[in-house]
Amino acid sequence: MARVPLLEADDLPEEYRYLFTENDVGDAHIFQAMANAPELMRWYMRYSTRLWDVLPDREREIVILAAARALEHEYEWHQHVRIGREAGVTDAEIDAISTGDLAALEDRDAALTAYTRGVALGDPRDGEHDRLGEFYDRETVVGVAMLASHYVSTARTLDALDVTTEEPFVGWTT
Repeated sequence: MARVPLLEADDLPEEYRYLFTENDVGDAHIFQAMANAPELMRWYMRYSTRLWDVLPDREREIVILAAARALEHEYEWHQHVRIGREAGVTDAEIDAISTGDLAALEDRDAALTAYTRGVALGDPRDGEHDRLGEFYDRETVVGVAMLASHYVSTARTLDALDVTTEEPFVGWTT
């Protein structure tokens, strides 16, 4: 059970209801919990939306999955397995990210995964940074670091609020 109430749009002041009605938040516990601080939720959603534009959808989901797995964060993993599949991440790639089998990934995806794991665990290596730079320009590498860091922060917020998945956990492998 979450440490804060899981709110609905009708529970918010009128000026913030659009956060539920104009965005695809559905019944996601993450947003229902964040709605207890609607102004912060608004800024969180704006920042998240901007970070989602750093990479193409499929690559963005590889970063989020890699961060979630590095942290062993069930909520983020659970959500982004589905979103990742919708963005084109295959089950074989999801399993490779989960098991850390970088050899099973294309070079670009392996570089994203390794770098993201380093960022998520607080120990990105020079070699991982340099490798990522073989595939992306400097601005994008900084964006990847910010995206990965954002999901570390999101995971820690969910932990602090004790937010759980909406349905049974999907598991670490497909």
